[in-house]
Amino acid sequence: MQKKRNVERDIYIELAVVFCILVSLGFPGQFSKVYGDKLAKICEYGAFAAEIVLLLTSHADRWDDIELINLKRKYIPIYLYVGTVTVISMLVTSERSDETITCVRWFVTLLFAIWLQEYFTIDNLLRIIAIAQGAFILLTLFLVVRFPSLRYDPEVPGAISGIVGTKNGCAIECVFGILVTILVIRSEHRHHRPILRWAVLVVIQFVLLMMADATGATFTLIIALVPALMHRSYKLPLGLLYITANVLFLFAMLTFMPLFADFLEAIGKDSTLTGRIPLWRQIIEVMSNHKTMTGYGYGMFWRDPIAVSMIQTGFNRRNNRFMANIASGAHNVLLEMWLNIGLLGIASYFFALIRSFFRVEEMENDAYIIASVLMTFLLVNGLTERCLASNYDYKTLALFLALALGCNKRKSVYTLRGNGVPVIEKDTDAVPQAAS
Repeated sequence: MQKKRNVERDIYIELAVVFCILVSLGFPGQFSKVYGDKLAKICEYGAFAAEIVLLLTSHADRWDDIELINLKRKYIPIYLYVGTVTVISMLVTSERSDETITCVRWFVTLLFAIWLQEYFTIDNLLRIIAIAQGAFILLTLFLVVRFPSLRYDPEVPGAISGIVGTKNGCAIECVFGILVTILVIRSEHRHHRPILRWAVLVVIQFVLLMMADATGATFTLIIALVPALMHRSYKLPLGLLYITANVLFLFAMLTFMPLFADFLEAIGKDSTLTGRIPLWRQIIEVMSNHKTMTGYGYGMFWRDPIAVSMIQTGFNRRNNRFMANIASGAHNVLLEMWLNIGLLGIASYFFALIRSFFRVEEMENDAYIIASVLMTFLLVNGLTERCLASNYDYKTLALFLALALGCNKRKSVYTLRGNGVPVIEKDTDAVPQAAS
């Protein structure tokens, strides 16, 4: 009877996790246009509440067993990053109530990511994320078939937008799903389990990616597939590589790219990266003179009409109407962070990256592969697109999950095998014994 209750409880936990991940992927998205904005609020706050309940009760058999959140020392680099940004944001923001809600939601996302990689085995965690992605794809197909008017991106005729509402958003979400599903296939193949359903999911997502017609997302997929398909005998310092690639890319685009403008224009290429380089120059000019060290508060820059107007006024409305009316998104992860959390926040972010992946050679191979795939995905996407700007979306969750895997060099003490029985993992190669 106790075993049956444990199995039922694990099923409820997994369903709750799938729902939380589904919301982070972008659900309900465009369904809100059909069923009303209340659906979006219900899903958003429902996922927030579900994450808190999971954090407090997942290890409790009765209500009186509920435990307070255990902030473990090994995750200090991530806590320091989030704590530093929260303190800075609360000091500089003019919207204290909104900022408080934003930062609390962000902190819960961090705790949820840490809990995920501690509560589940690597294989089970991948499977659950892939199940949530599969549900998201099914809902996308339903939207495409049932509501044709919401099928395409209004700004790019013929490019599918899916639930998220934009072709780039749809494409990069499919890329994330393909990467996770391929990791699941790798795991299932290693354990000699059927992979047909996962292969079908990859094919469907790839077709949607092609229908979204997003070159940047396709390039991201190709690059991020490299660590997913390689067997790592030597582990690279993921944090340092991420920082170096971001800084060098931004430096190269702002210094060397203009030198090749004539050549690129001659072969029909846009030397401004579709207006991004002028936008980046304007952001740097604005932030060099206003709140350089602190930014405008986490998630708050684009909510401040005065701050946004400083970006817009740098462009001639007649010659560049798009940039003169831009209302959100720096299209570069570091510049987006600079706008919101300043150089101090970026410094704490860099510290978290370096410290989390310190002694990366001690990471388990499976954990390292997942972390390297996620960090590569976030790196390439963040070079030219808005990334890590939300406090609970799947990219933010992926970042915290990768950092947590880096901090947690050893296996979790308690994990689930998928049969409802907690087990104690040993550091040896011995078969784990059931927890008493």
